[in-house]
Amino acid sequence: MFIRVYPWLNEFWSVPLRFTSQFVTSPLSIPSAARRPPPSLLRGLRVCLLAGTLGQGGAEQQLYHIATTLKAAGAHPLVLSLTSGDFWETRLRDAGIPVQFVGQSPCRLKRTLTIIRATRAFHPDLIQAQHFYVNLYAALAATATGARCLGAVRGNGLAELRSCGRLLGQLSLHWPRRLAVNSHAAIHNLRAAGCPPRKLHHLPNVLDPARFEPRRHQTGVPPMILGVGRLGPEKRFDFFLHVLERWRQSTSRPFRAALVGDGPLRADLEHLARSLGLPEGTIQFRGNVADVTPLYQQADVLLLTSAHEGTPNVILEALACALPVLATGVGDVPRLVGDPLRGFVRNGDDLPAFVNAIDKLSNDPDLRASMGDAGRAFIKTNHDLAVLPGLLANLYADVFA
Repeated sequence: MFIRVYPWLNEFWSVPLRFTSQFVTSPLSIPSAARRPPPSLLRGLRVCLLAGTLGQGGAEQQLYHIATTLKAAGAHPLVLSLTSGDFWETRLRDAGIPVQFVGQSPCRLKRTLTIIRATRAFHPDLIQAQHFYVNLYAALAATATGARCLGAVRGNGLAELRSCGRLLGQLSLHWPRRLAVNSHAAIHNLRAAGCPPRKLHHLPNVLDPARFEPRRHQTGVPPMILGVGRLGPEKRFDFFLHVLERWRQSTSRPFRAALVGDGPLRADLEHLARSLGLPEGTIQFRGNVADVTPLYQQADVLLLTSAHEGTPNVILEALACALPVLATGVGDVPRLVGDPLRGFVRNGDDLPAFVNAIDKLSNDPDLRASMGDAGRAFIKTNHDLAVLPGLLANLYADVFA
């Protein structure tokens, strides 16, 4: 196998990486129906979906949509995961999708051999990674089995490269024949870093609008600010708490807040909330919630304070529930929010600007209603689950071309 792999190394190191976070808005969009291959091309296709985890995250939710869409179109999906017993594993099995655990060993070489054995037994036409850090596993398995390989980029591109390190980052970026990228920001960042444009294919996140009903307008209750995401440093929920505390100092109105999610910083964030003097009961740490829809419906503003993002699922879900968004201008957030169409985008370090925006939204129900209506219409037009079969057919036709 190594003899087959070795000639690729020249390609890995021939593309210099010039790390930059600057990008320019692009007209890249979903291919028109006239140019899109028919979804019938998916029928009979054997697709192995490789995931690093099946936890309660956005990438994993999109994997569920891809797997169930493939099955409904007559394809044969198999999911391989490096972890077991996670949130989406049960739901995939309930949908009739086979799931296999391939992460028994912490050794990368042993994991690779386990993945190769599993894929050889499945005889896939395509091995598709769902997380950037499993791109190399997918590429090696595809090389060993003769299948095509499709890699993934789920964030802004640069964060993934940094997290994997220079060697593994370059291998994970340049080995797969194509990369399914869920944000325009990542496409521009990777092009600026030297990745050939032909390799990058935009596959937007989707959701089922029917599962996210418009929020229920409430009267006579304090406004509620909602944050959703992993309680890790990249989401900057410490800044979320500082925004709430500064707003509390500037307003006489009571308010409520909820943080949905779990992670390594939960205890630190709970301590910070107490040390900032936020009144007891003002903010709830809800942990992981199986269905966040009721909280979107109860909230008045979704506050996203991330340091970096690709296409955040939480924004799509909030917009589908007709909930206005206040967010940092990272990744594809500006084009999703469309400031001031569906919410506001502010500089990540501008605390007064965030406080002013929250105050404006919380005091103007008509503004919240108009932004909410615009948000739901935007989701139905641009991110409806119904377009996924055509998107996958178009992507796979490109991979096999």
